[in-house]
Amino acid sequence: MSTATATPQTHPHSSLGHLNFARVVRSEWIKLRTLRSTFWSLISAVVLVVGIASLVSFAIPDKSTLIGQVQGARQAAVEAQAANFAQTAATAGLTFASLVIAVLGVLVISGEFSTGMIRSSFTAVPRRFPVFAAKTLVLFVVAFVVGLVSSAASWGVAVPILKAKGYTGDLFSIDTLWAILGAALYLGLVAVFALGVGAILKSTAGGVAGALGVLLVLPIIASLVGSLTRTQWVTDAQHYLISNAGSGMAGIANGTLEPWANVVTALAWAVVAFVVGAVLLQRRDA
Repeated sequence: MSTATATPQTHPHSSLGHLNFARVVRSEWIKLRTLRSTFWSLISAVVLVVGIASLVSFAIPDKSTLIGQVQGARQAAVEAQAANFAQTAATAGLTFASLVIAVLGVLVISGEFSTGMIRSSFTAVPRRFPVFAAKTLVLFVVAFVVGLVSSAASWGVAVPILKAKGYTGDLFSIDTLWAILGAALYLGLVAVFALGVGAILKSTAGGVAGALGVLLVLPIIASLVGSLTRTQWVTDAQHYLISNAGSGMAGIANGTLEPWANVVTALAWAVVAFVVGAVLLQRRDA
């Protein structure tokens, strides 16, 4: 009587299935770049930043005409404002670009919840946190690069136009380069913040409403309350909103906050949203 010994089948491609964080990042990059919404969102952000900078630069009158419209002591104040016109024009579209990036950040995570694809992601990576961390890393880098390109282009458009009208501006000064870098970093942190909000709420509508509420509506409410009630702490608290901190990072004065304080403020908003979102992803069902 003979017995047949079953030989285990080998899988020649099993070595390719080793899971590591680099492969999770690669899969998240493939997801992000293959979404049609990603392309249009990023293009919209660039167009808004550069387009609004161009419109504002062309709309500003010549310096001689502007100064000629005022007399006496007001001329000094107008000249002081005119010194910052290049900065104002170059960063005019940053707020609108941050709203677009925030919507993209929410969609990156909420879209997977709505389609059920998040279950496949968590099945492949049961620990879940690497998936969320990879999404965050990929989204931050993409938003940062887009912000860097669009901000540099907006300054490149605004400075020559305004210098031709008699205003000052240096495209390669340290302040300008820091403003470009700060604007790019701000858009990256906005993307992380919105991703965290999307993970917390698990809803596209709720996530978009929450992120845009913090970025756009909350500063308006705080400004109205501060001006109507004349409450000093409300006025001071406005400077610690993520949108106001972002303006400070891009070179616009944000009260008395130092540049490093603006960075820490925006970073704190992004880190809190990321940590809460990561914790809830671990504890709740997909």
